[in-house]
Amino acid sequence: ECDYKAKKASTLKQHKADVHNVDVKWHRCNECDYKAKQASNLKTHKQFKHNIDVVWHFCNECDYKAKKASTLKQHKADVHNVDVKWHRCNECDYK
Repeated sequence: ECDYKAKKASTLKQHKADVHNVDVKWHRCNECDYKAKQASNLKTHKQFKHNIDVVWHFCNECDYKAKKASTLKQHKADVHNVDVKWHRCNECDYK
């Protein structure tokens, strides 16, 4: 037994499912043994592990592609200096 308490029954129900696996509806991957408590986590798993229903994000500067927009954004900053916020040293004139 734990000391968790909630003002809403739905919040308590979610706690019991998340922490204690009570009344969990498992979402199972049909490609492997993965299972998730939330359908969105299963969808992400399938995209990243099995390339199912992937929405590719393509770089307009090169042939790079990414499964996440944030990964593409980081690529563009790192490789192509797109939308980079430079932090300059105020102690010297190094650039």
